[in-house]
Amino acid sequence: MTNFKSKQRENEVTKRDKMIEKITKLLAMAKHNASNETEATTALRQAEAMMRKYDVEFADVEAQKLKEDDFEKGFTGETRRSRWLWTLAWAAADLTSTLPYKRGKEIIFCGAKEDVQVALLMHDYLVGVTEKISSNYSGKFDPVFSVREQRQSFKVGMVSVIRERAAEIKKEREAEITQASTKSSGKDLVVIKQDMIKHKFNLSYRTARPTYVSDSGAYYKGQEAGGSVGLNRQVKGSKANLRLTG
Repeated sequence: MTNFKSKQRENEVTKRDKMIEKITKLLAMAKHNASNETEATTALRQAEAMMRKYDVEFADVEAQKLKEDDFEKGFTGETRRSRWLWTLAWAAADLTSTLPYKRGKEIIFCGAKEDVQVALLMHDYLVGVTEKISSNYSGKFDPVFSVREQRQSFKVGMVSVIRERAAEIKKEREAEITQASTKSSGKDLVVIKQDMIKHKFNLSYRTARPTYVSDSGAYYKGQEAGGSVGLNRQVKGSKANLRLTG
């Protein structure tokens, strides 16, 4: 029995490492092709499908053996104060079974090691795509709103839709994981992870304040762009300042 469990764990680790490697390559491609929405979306859907398959396959094992020592913090290196960056942090967290918080100015993800790895990569991808697409938004001549203000409203609209779509995917994903983990172990992995993360890192949240939008026209254009961004999981390890710690 011990030998069987050892082989089972070895198989899990091997599949996890291969999955992370493949997703990293897919996200690198997706970010590179950010201006090509069809190619980026295809890559991200493939990446999300791989992650969901892994999560469901090992949900019952994780539910039984997971402990707080398995959780880590991942540092994005992102210290800008813009609200749209924080919205994207929640989108990345929704898709990776992690939770975000800020220490000082920096956005940090908390969760199981492999989940945090993907959350960091996903956030990096979403930030990069948002900046790239919004930089191409030229706006219009307006005596009231500058191009910078229009682009900021565009970003807010864009990330609002990305977050909504991420929340929808989260519900589907968590339903599958819950079913898989409770079927054999009787334990809900989704609940276990959330409770452990909050307890280990002492996390609590307040209701978010409404985000001010200066230009509604640019905001709606951003929402259209947000609907075209490939979500279903993404990854790329380009940032040297992304880092993990227990």
